[in-house]
Amino acid sequence: MKKFFPYFSLFKPVKLQFFTAIVFGLIAGVASGAGLPLVAKYVFPLIFRDQSTGAVAETPEWMLKLTSFIGIGVPTPNQVLIVACCFLPAIFLIRNIARYLNSILMSYSGMLVLEELRIMTFDRLQRLPLAFHKRHKEGDILTRVMGDTSQIRRALFRIASDLIIQPVQLVSAVCAVIFMAMTIDGMVFVLYAMLSIPVCVFPIRYLGKALYRKARDARAKGGDMTATVSENLASQQEIRAYGMEDEQVEKFREDSIIMRGLQLKMVKYQGLISPSVEVMSTLGVVFAIYLGAQRGFTLQVFTPVILAMYFAYEPVKKLGAISTLIRKAEASLERVEYVLHSEDNMPEPTEPKVLKDVKGEVCFNNVNFVYDSEPVLSGLNIKVTPGESVALVGPSGAGKSTFVSMIPRFYDVKDGSVTVDGCDVRDLTKRNLRDNIALVSQHPLLFRGSIAENIRIGRPSATDAQVIEAAKHANAHDFIMEFPNGYDNEVGERGDGLSGGQKQRVAIARAFLKDAPILILDEATSALDTESESQIQAALKVLTQGRTTFVIAHRFSSIRDAQRILVFDKFQDGGRIVGDGSHSELYESCSLYKDLYDKQTG
Repeated sequence: MKKFFPYFSLFKPVKLQFFTAIVFGLIAGVASGAGLPLVAKYVFPLIFRDQSTGAVAETPEWMLKLTSFIGIGVPTPNQVLIVACCFLPAIFLIRNIARYLNSILMSYSGMLVLEELRIMTFDRLQRLPLAFHKRHKEGDILTRVMGDTSQIRRALFRIASDLIIQPVQLVSAVCAVIFMAMTIDGMVFVLYAMLSIPVCVFPIRYLGKALYRKARDARAKGGDMTATVSENLASQQEIRAYGMEDEQVEKFREDSIIMRGLQLKMVKYQGLISPSVEVMSTLGVVFAIYLGAQRGFTLQVFTPVILAMYFAYEPVKKLGAISTLIRKAEASLERVEYVLHSEDNMPEPTEPKVLKDVKGEVCFNNVNFVYDSEPVLSGLNIKVTPGESVALVGPSGAGKSTFVSMIPRFYDVKDGSVTVDGCDVRDLTKRNLRDNIALVSQHPLLFRGSIAENIRIGRPSATDAQVIEAAKHANAHDFIMEFPNGYDNEVGERGDGLSGGQKQRVAIARAFLKDAPILILDEATSALDTESESQIQAALKVLTQGRTTFVIAHRFSSIRDAQRILVFDKFQDGGRIVGDGSHSELYESCSLYKDLYDKQTG
């Protein structure tokens, strides 16, 4: 339960509802724990005849005051009977109204808190570096954001009414037992029987810890299964092409069997808690009954005591069930906290500089980069002047994409620095830096929404005319107008409904619209046909005028207009630049470049 304490501050916006729920919980708990046993002790004798005297008890002073208060005056025996009989439904009415209001208000508070927790988790994911997302499966992260927070919500919803009511009922019932033990001669022995209550805590704690471990493993396995399903659904074409259907089903079956085993163990531990508490509480009650019979107490005298003991043991059993829910929620909370408390190794500067009137000079100064202890880039010293168009070529894995990823600070250098207009990118806020950089990746992502909305991501304030103009530059206007709704045509998840080339051109239009002084094209024309590529290259030639442009491409036709070409190669200590110059210069001086060019054009 201590794990939840730091999040109590989230109740501040709903503190009125939360504390009102606590008040109603207190009322319900007292009505159950003390109200019903005291009714049995003081009201039932006014209803039922005593076995020894054959008459009901004399009307006590408190009953006379009550009947006077409600306007009866001196009550007749029948009126006393009616008022006494009304006590039981009144107690149940008060208890259940209070329980209902406690449940509604506590659930309302809990849902708002967990909504905020889910938003906090999602927000944190937006701030964590790309390296965090690279290290974790997409499905597992999805399970943490949606599944684990839902598990916490379900647990809170189920325990909302009992978390306050049951402890109060326990305390009230124990107080009632103590009161009767002290006011009835020879009844002190009942207190010894009540010692079985703390003994009930031991199985709850032991089984609860075991349940927590299994719940944690089950949530982790659930994340793996979600990742498997997510990967499968995103790879349906490849799965069918390579006949992997049965293999995928078998893999999912194996994960399901492991999950079933974990869930069965959870059921085993959860199922043992209530019976364990019930057996121990029964032993306590039986001990009290035995001693009561030995001392000659009548059923009429002893019934209220047994009733109070029952209302003391019942909350312990329910609290045991609540403990299992809390343990499950703790396992989910641990997974959510992993995201919330993950270290951001690329923090914002405490005193950021502001990048204004960007010219576009980019420098790499003695840069080394390591990813998960694996050297990726080594000893880079490059200066790119404003407006210069630079192409990056080299074998796969030589570090070209990593090189351009350090400019918008998707990754931080291990040694050295990357500067834009003389400012170290680590001294700028990420938003300020990235506002001046447009990026088109090799696999562009479109969001659910209209085509116009996807293009307008480049500049949210852009007019329709500016969106259309950007699309024309990207050779996207014609195919967009072929859709029934044109620019208002909706695209599905990840751009479903558009071909690869169409998605690429929409993403390029987005970069055109942003009109940033630094442009990064990560194999941005790879999905275009020859005719479209020719038209795009013409548009790029206009776009790159006065802008610093980095172009990564395997197709040499896409870099023929580059003013400068950097050739990357792989070495044991990471990728390095082994050639720097124009096409003609490199073809003569760089054997790797000549080999790559000849293989593609020969």
